[in-house]
Amino acid sequence: MHDESTAEAAAGEAGQLASTGPGLGGGPAATTPGARTGAGQERGRRAKDAILAAAIDCLLEDGYAATTTLRVQQRAGVSRGKLLHHFPSKQVLLASAVIRLMEERLDAAQTADLTGAPDEDDVPARARWAVRRMWESFFADNFWAAMEIWIAARTDADLAADLVEHERRVLRRVRESYTQMFGAVLAEAPGFARRLDLAFTSMRGMALTYTFSGRDHRTEPLLESWADMFLGR
Repeated sequence: MHDESTAEAAAGEAGQLASTGPGLGGGPAATTPGARTGAGQERGRRAKDAILAAAIDCLLEDGYAATTTLRVQQRAGVSRGKLLHHFPSKQVLLASAVIRLMEERLDAAQTADLTGAPDEDDVPARARWAVRRMWESFFADNFWAAMEIWIAARTDADLAADLVEHERRVLRRVRESYTQMFGAVLAEAPGFARRLDLAFTSMRGMALTYTFSGRDHRTEPLLESWADMFLGR
C-alpha cells in the first residue's frame, strides 16, 4: 500500500509538472520568434548608434584623414564583424557619420537658448549677450567636426555634393536661431540681416585661427566691434 501511494504521488507530481508546462510554473516561457527579432533589432540599433558616435568623435579628435574603421571599431567597443555588417567600407561609414552630424547640427540650430538673455528693450546689453552667444557657437564640437568634413569635401566631389543642400538648410536655421537671440528690437532694425551675415562669416573665419593660435577665444578683441556693428555704431 505504501509503495502504491508513493508511486501515485510521484505520478501526480509528474502530471502536475506536465500540465503546467514551461511558462506556467514549470519553467521559463519560451521566447517567441517575434520577441527574439525585436531584441536583435534593438541590439543592432544600439551598436549602429555607438559606431556612428565613435566615428564622429574620431573625426573631431583625429581628423578626417586619420579616421579609420579600425579606430572607430576600437572606440565603439564592437567586433569587426558587427562594424562591417552595418558599414562595409570606410566610405559608407564616414558618409553615414556625416549624415548623423548633419542631423545633430540641424537639431542644435532648431531653437535659440535664451537662458540669461537681457530684456529686448535693453538693446546694448542684448546685443553684447547675443554676439557672445553667437561667437561661442563656433567652438562647439559639432562645428569643428563639420570643419573636418568641409576640408575633406574640397577633394571629394561626392561628399561636396552631399553637403551643399544640407549647409543651406543649416544656415537658414542658424539665421532663425540667431535672430531670436538678438530679439525683436534689434532684428527689426534696418540692415539687420546684412549685419548678421557679416558677423557670421567674420566669426567663422576668425574661429579658424584659434586652431593654432593657442589664444583664449573668450578674450577675442572683436567681440565689442561686432556688438557695435549691430548697434549701428
